[in-house]
Amino acid sequence: MSSLITAIVLSASPVCIELPGLEVLGRVQTLRNPADLHAARLDALGAVRTPWCFFLDDDDELPADYLDVLQVCATRADAMAVPLAYTDEILREPGRADVRRSWYDYDRDRHRCGPMGLHHLVLMRTISAKAAAARLPRGTYWTEHMLYWAMGAAGAAYVPRVGYIWNRRANGWSRDPRMLTAQVMARRWIEIEHREGRA
Repeated sequence: MSSLITAIVLSASPVCIELPGLEVLGRVQTLRNPADLHAARLDALGAVRTPWCFFLDDDDELPADYLDVLQVCATRADAMAVPLAYTDEILREPGRADVRRSWYDYDRDRHRCGPMGLHHLVLMRTISAKAAAARLPRGTYWTEHMLYWAMGAAGAAYVPRVGYIWNRRANGWSRDPRMLTAQVMARRWIEIEHREGRA
């Protein structure tokens, strides 16, 4: 499993995350706005050389059993012949109890209406992710919404295990008002692609 999966990590500081059993593709870059983040994610994805990959924010965590969860994701995606698999996540916020966020078996229409359903952890077949990413416009967009929805045209596997711990901070990207614009732009792109039958 060690050479099969890459964790794509973007950071403004040197990436020091060690994940035994995984390749860590760390990219150091100052991100000033959502367009920078979108471009950095797509550029980093283009550099992945393993069959599978996923995005990991530098301030988030994986559970202790991450290798087992990732193995189940890859096995299930292979068995279903789909390009991605997704898990539940733990939402951790200061001063609050942890919340397990779950979704459901993949449904493309539900995904179109609620793109945050596929959030963390989403394991992507790299060749499929790169093909989908090549079609995405650059600019102020929420990368994952668009990428996962485009890949979901071929289906997705749900693994009902915790695969990610989202440490949501008061000053993180998810709280930046500009990210709301990126989300709206991503949803607009998804709706246009859906209406035009392109994805």
